[in-house]
Amino acid sequence: MTAKIPAFRLLRKLMTLVVILVLLLASVGRGDTISDLRLAAGVHEQDLVRWELTHFMDKWFTRAADLVWPGTLTNSERLLEVKEFFDLQGDIVEAQRGIQRELASVAPNTDMIITMQATVDTFQQRRSELQAVVEEMLESVISKVAHEQAVIGGIGPFRWPPVDFTFEERSLVLVRSPRDRIERLDDLLLDSGVSLLEQESLERHVISLNTNTSALVVRIGGVATYPAQVSPDRSLHGTLELAAHEWLHHWLMFKPLGKRWFAGGELQSINETVSNIFGQEVGDLALEDLTGEHFERATWVPPTTRESNSVSTAMFDFPREMQRTRIQLEELLEAGLVDDAEVFLEERRLEFVTNGYPIRKLNNAWFAFNGTYADSPASISPIEGQLRSIRSDSPGLSAFLNRVARITQPNELEAMALSAGWVPVDTSTGLALP
Repeated sequence: MTAKIPAFRLLRKLMTLVVILVLLLASVGRGDTISDLRLAAGVHEQDLVRWELTHFMDKWFTRAADLVWPGTLTNSERLLEVKEFFDLQGDIVEAQRGIQRELASVAPNTDMIITMQATVDTFQQRRSELQAVVEEMLESVISKVAHEQAVIGGIGPFRWPPVDFTFEERSLVLVRSPRDRIERLDDLLLDSGVSLLEQESLERHVISLNTNTSALVVRIGGVATYPAQVSPDRSLHGTLELAAHEWLHHWLMFKPLGKRWFAGGELQSINETVSNIFGQEVGDLALEDLTGEHFERATWVPPTTRESNSVSTAMFDFPREMQRTRIQLEELLEAGLVDDAEVFLEERRLEFVTNGYPIRKLNNAWFAFNGTYADSPASISPIEGQLRSIRSDSPGLSAFLNRVARITQPNELEAMALSAGWVPVDTSTGLALP
């Protein structure tokens, strides 16, 4: 006689299916609205639908198999595999540097290079074998911490939305901005394997379509597809932080704020900065839960306090110099000096390169992309300070998220921040007013 499936189990399965379908559709994004850009990108565009179908099914088939044929690894053994996975990244980087040094020598030893490449291949193969275990461990600890912080809901063992990511080589994004102002226009996700020469060719092609366009291809650490794409070249701590950041985009997709990500501008920046704050807090807690290592993160202070407390030094300070660059760029653009602004940016780029920061191209698109994250030195937005004030005024992470997740207009954040004790800033510099 066939046993009846309990109503709870049936409900759980139906809820899981609904959530997965919503996330799957939401993660495909807004590609249909940028046909000209897609035509320009051609074969370099990442096929998100195909990616979702293949990776989504792979992940859930693996999980189903784990339920039917559970593994025999203990928790301690899994932790050792997590450590090995991240240690291997350092081994791979060092081996690749060895190959580069040998190639740059006066008389490269071909046999040695072949041997060294074989070593890199072995390391990468081992990481591939460990990947599924590592993903599952990190997903579990992020889900656990989010549940303990009362952020992720659920019924019984079911968590909503499920924490799910896969390690994927860092994708590329084609970013655009007008030349006469800094504004992030619709952008396009590209395959990770697009070469540097192809990137530069694509940038020139996009600019040729509209001469008032600034274009740049940038490499990113993560993408909030479902499962999320997370770069495998970070540390354990950095990976936990990034995976938590991408998961919050999934969570926000069911909230008013997340649905407004596609509006771009300040609302997109609020989404990204909230996710950064969440990723930092959950990443720190997840690291401690997983390894016992406590990470002491410095308390955030307003920019003016940061400046007044800093010690004058001859050392090149990247955040300070980049913010100064952004401020002067805004002044030139405000005066309508577009050509002068581009000359200025090239001069500054060369200065950054001289001081050890190999920026390939510094233009409005660079600032439009990096400035989306209000906690970046490329931004002069007050958004980070506003969100930090609200976070400090909230009794917990869940309360903070529930407050800001209701935002649908930029002015709502400012009003909320003022009531939380935020001090207004100069909108041209991002610095607090006297």
